Amino acid sequence: MTKDQEKGNNTADNPNSFMHHVRMSFRTLRWRTTFSYSFVTVAALLVAELILVSSLMAYFIQNIDLSPETLITNLRAEWTPMVQEFFSQEPPDIDGMRDYLNDVQGSVISTRPLFILGNLQLEMKAQDFLHFYYLLDDRTLVDVIPRKIVPDSDIGKKISYNYLPGLRKPLEAALDGVEDQNLLYEKVNPGNRITGAIPVFRYEPIEVGEIPSSPPDTMLDVERNLVGVIVFTTKRFPWEFLPLDEVLAAIGRSVLIFTLFAGILGTIFGLLTAGGLTKRLAKISQAAHAWSDGDFSAVIRDNNDDELGVLTRDLNKMAKQLENLLDRRQELSVFEERNRLARDLHDSVKQQAFAASAQLGAARAHFEQNPEAAATHLKEAELLVGKVRQELTDLIQELRPIEMKGKGLIPAVEEYAETWSRRNEIKVAVHVRGERSLPLEIENSIFRIVQEALSNVAWHSHAETVDIVFNFRPEGLMLTVKDDGIGFHPNRVSRNGIGLESMRERAALINGTIKIESRPELGTKVILRYPYQSMEI
Repeated sequence: MTKDQEKGNNTADNPNSFMHHVRMSFRTLRWRTTFSYSFVTVAALLVAELILVSSLMAYFIQNIDLSPETLITNLRAEWTPMVQEFFSQEPPDIDGMRDYLNDVQGSVISTRPLFILGNLQLEMKAQDFLHFYYLLDDRTLVDVIPRKIVPDSDIGKKISYNYLPGLRKPLEAALDGVEDQNLLYEKVNPGNRITGAIPVFRYEPIEVGEIPSSPPDTMLDVERNLVGVIVFTTKRFPWEFLPLDEVLAAIGRSVLIFTLFAGILGTIFGLLTAGGLTKRLAKISQAAHAWSDGDFSAVIRDNNDDELGVLTRDLNKMAKQLENLLDRRQELSVFEERNRLARDLHDSVKQQAFAASAQLGAARAHFEQNPEAAATHLKEAELLVGKVRQELTDLIQELRPIEMKGKGLIPAVEEYAETWSRRNEIKVAVHVRGERSLPLEIENSIFRIVQEALSNVAWHSHAETVDIVFNFRPEGLMLTVKDDGIGFHPNRVSRNGIGLESMRERAALINGTIKIESRPELGTKVILRYPYQSMEI
């Protein structure tokens, strides 16, 4: 089976891999920003729609003028003329009235529209919330609207005053010819229903000298005779008969459509906006990775004047300053290495070479007269030259570049300590308490300090064992290099001798400190303290 087939099988055997990839995609900054745009857009639209609907409902309620008095006035103006002419005939034209009511029973009450929005006007039909009962002046029931609200057997019969809840008082007032609207209705609980009665009159001219029984409604000389009564009841007053379900359904559909389009537009806008933002952030991330690899030639190109554009210019400036700082540090490191090498050559190789030269001179002086003494001096010179060669080898080994990035501080120190131990025949133990990563330049400086300390042990201590302890504490690193050699008096040692000054300078470059503890015959301890906050710039 080929690798491609194995890869295909692995993908097929893992159905969650695609879904995992999708989930991880939605966790990216671009999609999070897109979702935030969509959420804000939809939320803002819903709030706006809620305010609009609330305003429309408030306007709708304020424009409902359905008090019982107003309702009676509207019914008297709209419905009384319809049946007045049929009731006024002798005898009353009941069949003609029924045919007429059958045609107009769905007519609209002639009141102002309950809701107006542009060309849209919402009106109520009488059949939506009213029941009508048509009576002659002797309480004979001749017709009803709608037709199925009473049994057919009741048509043509006289009804009692208690035929409907709350009917007695309004019916008595209407039969007495009362036109005061406050006396022509009665509220019925429960349900807050209304039962009312509207008198229907026939108006006839008054004969000369005849005095009407009551004052005329107008300035005309007419006589008013009761010919019938229109009784009405409401299903529930005032909310049940209002078409709120239709209004809310229409509003709900529009809200759903607007919200859907708003979500789509918000998502598209969020993708476009977030795409540009993530591209700009990707440029910053790529440049930061290049800088972390030591390539300061990478430049973030962003000509925008917003906060992110200002940040990119500041980062470019910072990268340039870091590049200059690292160049300066490299120059200082080269200079320090040269000084250290000069001191090391002076303190060790030069002295050994001078001693070897003296032995050779003595051998030449005794060569003819005392060959045995000359041979002794030559043997001593040979030993001194061997030490010079060994010390030069050590110096060359220390000057070799150490690659810390792929290896890490602890493995590099362990590898170097093992090589140093074989070369100098001194046991070395490396101990680590806790561990954390440090910047590459910090690890290089600490590694060089360890090299310097071990070099001093090899040249001056005559030790048998060395302990290197890395103690990674919460506040910082404490490195200890301890040997069991002959020791010395730190106060009697020149600050320019045996590499101690070089270690102090390296520690100062990383904002650390070096402390030397030593006593004759009790060994030497080199202690480096490096605080972690030094890494924060």
